[in-house]
Amino acid sequence: MPHYAHSLPDNPDRSKWETLQQHEQAVAKLSASFLNRIDVELAAWGELVGRWHDIGKYSDDFQGYLASAGGSDVHDSEISGKVDHSTAGAQLAFGKPSPLGRLIAYVLAGHHAGLPDWDVATGRSGLKQRLYKKVPNWQNEETKELEELEIPQTIPIRPPHTRETFCRHRIGAFRVTFLTRIIFSALVDADFLATEAFMSPSQSIERTNSIVGMSDLSDTFAEHLADLRSTAKPSPVNQIRDEVSEACVNASHLAPGLFSLNVPTGGGKTLASLQFALRHAEHHGLDGVVIGIPFTSIIEQNAKVYRDVFESLGEGVVLEHHSNTDPEQETTRSRLQTENWDAPLVVTTNNQLFESLFACRTSRCRKLHRIARRVIILDEVQSLPVELLTPTMLAIRELVESFGCTVVLCTATQPALHWQQDFAIGLHGIRDIVPASAKLHDRLRRTTVNSIGPLDDGELVNRINAKNQALCIVNTRPHASKLFAELDYSESNFHLSTRMCAAHRINVLNQQIRPRLDEGLSCRVISTQLIEAGVDVDFPVVFRDVCGIDSLTQAAGRCNREGRADEGNVYFFQGERRPPPGTLRMSADHGLEIARHYNDLLSPEAIEAYFRLHYWQQKDRWDFRQVMDAIGRDPSCMEFQFRQIADRYRFIDEEAETLYVPWMEGEQLIHRLSESEFPPDRKLRRRLQRYSINLRRHEMAQLHAAGAVLPFHGYATLTQRHLYDEKLGLVLLNADGVVPPSDLMC
Repeated sequence: MPHYAHSLPDNPDRSKWETLQQHEQAVAKLSASFLNRIDVELAAWGELVGRWHDIGKYSDDFQGYLASAGGSDVHDSEISGKVDHSTAGAQLAFGKPSPLGRLIAYVLAGHHAGLPDWDVATGRSGLKQRLYKKVPNWQNEETKELEELEIPQTIPIRPPHTRETFCRHRIGAFRVTFLTRIIFSALVDADFLATEAFMSPSQSIERTNSIVGMSDLSDTFAEHLADLRSTAKPSPVNQIRDEVSEACVNASHLAPGLFSLNVPTGGGKTLASLQFALRHAEHHGLDGVVIGIPFTSIIEQNAKVYRDVFESLGEGVVLEHHSNTDPEQETTRSRLQTENWDAPLVVTTNNQLFESLFACRTSRCRKLHRIARRVIILDEVQSLPVELLTPTMLAIRELVESFGCTVVLCTATQPALHWQQDFAIGLHGIRDIVPASAKLHDRLRRTTVNSIGPLDDGELVNRINAKNQALCIVNTRPHASKLFAELDYSESNFHLSTRMCAAHRINVLNQQIRPRLDEGLSCRVISTQLIEAGVDVDFPVVFRDVCGIDSLTQAAGRCNREGRADEGNVYFFQGERRPPPGTLRMSADHGLEIARHYNDLLSPEAIEAYFRLHYWQQKDRWDFRQVMDAIGRDPSCMEFQFRQIADRYRFIDEEAETLYVPWMEGEQLIHRLSESEFPPDRKLRRRLQRYSINLRRHEMAQLHAAGAVLPFHGYATLTQRHLYDEKLGLVLLNADGVVPPSDLMC
């Protein structure tokens, strides 16, 4: 009798079921095609892992489970411990004479539960333990051909750069782990797609892409830029933007690799970088573009621009993948695309992009093979965390040198990541898209930075109140709320921080702050750093609490942004409170050090000196999270701790807990959540996300202790409305257990 991979719900007719041979051949074909795009040598690896991945399903145990499962998701069966069918393939690969069998063993062992650690001393989940685990017998007449397949003898691992001064063995080990994830990604995506095609053909059809190539996107974007130019008024700024655009067009024909687009705020970097990316991808036959952005506040405004530009090309061209995606913009197609990034233009966060490159779970790794052979734009690249620099730099190198990517490092400051004699992990061969001779920093300068030293809160508030329009940026949420409370009570004063949910912040920005600025009305804003990251506002005066010079440059980009005044003023001050320990304090200390030696804090010389302190002379912090230790030094033994790598490579070290708050529509959404006897569907979850705040565990515990939180279907919701202020957002200081009568009323 034939052996089966999948049954059908409520259909006992086995002639309609999918056989193992049908499934393994479909997966092998898909995974081989995915990897062939990257390198023809990898196609054989994709073929092999596709043929071997489900070999354990030939066991009588699994076939019996399948017959009794009634069409339930057999992929979940292994995770829940009912049937282990993936260890068999790992053991087969490891038993082959090739030393590369262990690489395949990782891929096969993890194709449902995720890439395993090599050794887990306290359990049985490590690959080392599973290779000697007793599994149900799967060998029979049907498996003989599979057992005879051989492992390819070579893998396309590039040697380290000839100028390499960093440990060559570590680079070798890193490259093997990276390649393992890419092969794993191709297998996992192929397995999901092939299973979906059989189990849910209607959903599989939803994935079908219209034929939109890079030339279509490039031509459409060129038309958009031409329309903008035809309506733009002649000005020095627009002339510079035209020069930047022309430089991007000229550089787009250069060979793929590493590029730097160093353009000050206001120079048209956002549109110019995409122009380069689309033309470059079209010219070199690359598969698409990925745009990585530090914060969701920029993504939302940029993605809307991209959607509007490419609307005529149909659905599925622009994929916006981040936590605050507007649910009204989500479709069935875009939801499916977020699973594997099968879209020509992906807009995401640096967090999502880089953490995926080091992930171990199937859901996060599935997209990785589609990142290969793309243009990757890294916006505000100088914001990459120092504590993860070594693995991050190696990942960027690997994308370029082994996986056919072009990476564009976008920054409004001097490039920080070039290889230097004292920065051994820096990037080699970066080409500047805009020549230094253009002197854009001098020509686009519209502000003067005044370093005014220590300033207590009272004097700072007096200075802010004296201005008709002013922005003050401080380092912590408590400091922002305290300063706001001390301002004159007025409808002209505003507060922004992540204590406000995303929908609240967007409302304040779009409905209150921006209109007042445009109309010349009084407008004073106290904000945390969130406003620095590309938020399009224009103040004549900006106060910035002590910070890194890169952050100061971003703050200056909110001052006289449109050049309405002859010159804007940025006041760099030292507030009453030092920034909290960690990255913020280290950046601030380095910023103060530069301020002692340079009068012009935005000069290229001052910025270079800052990066020397902040990046290049921080060797002990380049791998502070010890990601490289989990990878190891010896690529030949392949004793990789994939789960430890994923746990250690996190942009945000502490896991945040999500709280949903009853602001505006959020109150009705929480009511729907509380009244339903079923868990929320995806659309309700996505809508709720815009009314959420991330809290540290001790902060959530404080709210629980005050009786201010109720969980509905596992989702924490704020039940005491008085704790959410219309100006400040969540006010934890008021969580004392005393509930006003208004919160008790229906």
